[in-house]
Formats: sequence, C-alpha cells, structure tokens
Amino acid sequence: MSYRRPLRSTDVRDVYHQEYFLQRVDGYDQFACFDGTPQTLFNRARRNLELLNVQPGERFLDLGCGRGEVTIAAGYLGAIAVGCDFSCNAIVLARQKLETIIHNNHREIQASFLCAVATDDIFRTNTFDKVLMSEFIEHVSPHESAIILKNVKKWLKPGGRLLVYTGPNRWSRHTHPLMRWYVRWRRGIDIGERPADTLHPDYPKLHLNEQSYLSLYVALWRAGFRHVHVRFDSPAPTGRLSLVKRSLLYNALFGGNLTAVGIK
Repeated sequence: MSYRRPLRSTDVRDVYHQEYFLQRVDGYDQFACFDGTPQTLFNRARRNLELLNVQPGERFLDLGCGRGEVTIAAGYLGAIAVGCDFSCNAIVLARQKLETIIHNNHREIQASFLCAVATDDIFRTNTFDKVLMSEFIEHVSPHESAIILKNVKKWLKPGGRLLVYTGPNRWSRHTHPLMRWYVRWRRGIDIGERPADTLHPDYPKLHLNEQSYLSLYVALWRAGFRHVHVRFDSPAPTGRLSLVKRSLLYNALFGGNLTAVGIK
C-alpha cells in the first residue's frame, strides 16, 4: 500500500492568485480605500494592531501578510515592519500599495515585503518584538504550523509577543446541524447542510488546519511559548440570548473565531 502524505500549503500555491486576494480575503472591499492609516484598515486588521499595541521603533513581523495592509499600517505608526507571504501574487499587491501610499502621502514608511516560505529559517534569532499570524495558521498543515511556530519563537526577542487570529473554531463545524435546526426553528431560515464557506471548490485546499480552543493552546505551548492565552474573539452578541452567547460553553461549541497570545 502506497503512502500519501497529507496536503501542505506549498502543494496548493496555485489557489492563492490575485483574484483570491482581491475578491475573497477579508477586507477586500476596503482595500482600495486603505491609505496607510490604521483608521482605514478593515475591522479585523485594526483590532489585531490594537491587541498587539505596536509602538514606534518596534520590529514587527506580519506572517502571511496577504495584501499587506497591516504591515503598512504598522510602518505608518513608526514600527519597522516586515510583511512575509509565500504567495508572490500577494507580495506584488502589497508592494504596489506601499509605493502608492508613500507617493500620495509624501512620507517615508518603514515597511518591506518578502516572498518566502515560513517553514524556512528566514530571519535571524531575536529579531522581532511582535509577530502577527492572522488568518494564517488554518492555511498551513499541522506539520508546517509546528515548524513555523518554533521558527517564530526563535525570531522573537526575549519577552516578544505573538498574536494568532484564526477562524472558524473547528468545533463549530461539528455542531452546524444543531445550529441549522435552531435557526430554522427560530427564524424559518435554512442556513444549509454545510457552512457556506465550505461550499467553495477550493475550500479543501485553503483550510488545511482549522483550530479549536484546545488545539491552538497546545500548538503554542508545544512550540515553547509560555503565558499562552486563548480567547474566543467574535463580534459582541446582541439580543435576548446575548448572555448565553457570551458563555464559554456556547463559544466552544458554536463560536466562530479564536485569538491566542504567546510570550517568548
């Protein structure tokens, strides 16, 4: 019997084309309006910067930077920012955006972009104060993510901080039939047999490593991070069931997204 190794992100680079970044990735509809300032970032990107509290003079790495908005905004704030992505299509978009913003604002922004694979040891030890991995870990295989997290710990300075944002919570996939029944009962709406994002033909190539609360914690801990904190990080619920929706049990079963912080 022949052995077939699990799919890795480097096997499916073809799905990360410019159309993907310009029409599907979170914030695509606000990319044209982004002018370098944090205020013009899409909501998730702005929240990531706020959670990391990026300061002038800090060395900041955005791993899986995509179109590069967060890297540019960090540079605009005075950080020495590096964006890294294995998709050269993304890096082309990011560099073009940076050049346009510098030209329009007549100011220097300390941001640069690198097309590289994060499983390679591409940066020096103790280089960065803060590292962001937003909507990244679910796109690489478990094998790749273990290597990348260890690399990130090496690249961070002592006391440096890693922020991981990922979605959706893997457990919510298994409870989708229950949520479907509830929504149909309460609102008379059928949300479908499967979550909408899984219906795209490229989905099996894009999401190789969806996380749960527990798996994300363990991944950072095994990589050597300490003071690891994981939280559910979805928009604040409203309505009569808002208290229930804020509970740990509800979020563990039905909650969408996760944020983790690890300290070197």
